[in-house]
Amino acid sequence: MSQYPPQPPQYPPPQYPPGGPPGAYPGGVPQGQQSNGMAITALIMGILSCIPGVGLLAVLFGLLGMGKAKDPRYGGKGLAMIGLILGVLGTLGWAYGGYKGYQGYQFIKAMAEPAGGFFQGMADGDFAKAKSYTTANVSEAEIRSAQETMKSMGKYKNMQADQKETSYKDGVLESSGTIIFENGTKKYHFRMVKVGDTFKVDTFKLE
Repeated sequence: MSQYPPQPPQYPPPQYPPGGPPGAYPGGVPQGQQSNGMAITALIMGILSCIPGVGLLAVLFGLLGMGKAKDPRYGGKGLAMIGLILGVLGTLGWAYGGYKGYQGYQFIKAMAEPAGGFFQGMADGDFAKAKSYTTANVSEAEIRSAQETMKSMGKYKNMQADQKETSYKDGVLESSGTIIFENGTKKYHFRMVKVGDTFKVDTFKLE
């Protein structure tokens, strides 16, 4: 027989907020947060944002994932935020790379067009065209002499620059290489300087 008398029931019974005790569904089923597919996708896309265009998807799914995480039934807010940040960084990186690439293209174009125009003008015997791509340091006699030399070599085919003998510094391009003609080749050297937004041939020599 117990030495202690039975305890009377407690009244009133403990009160809980609507829906049951904390951490339970209505009816007393334990509650846990559900996975957030948007947030997981954002993280994966953020990791892959080194691929062009994927960073934008990471940003989109990151925003959707963070919006979904506002519902207390879903987690993944941190994953969505990380994916969003990685997506923004990846997108900015590709945008900067594209901008620098465009600048490089414009720079090469500014040099290639006048150089090509100068050589083509001489190959065609068009003195006015060749002269338009030069500075005052290149005389008429030099251009006409080069034109006669090129004419004797037959049809102009191509020009190949020697990378080891080509350099650019402080707005000056120095280049040497080979001009290929129908009847052989000739070594060349020319110097180009920046004039305004373009480049012009400042010295030229055929060997």
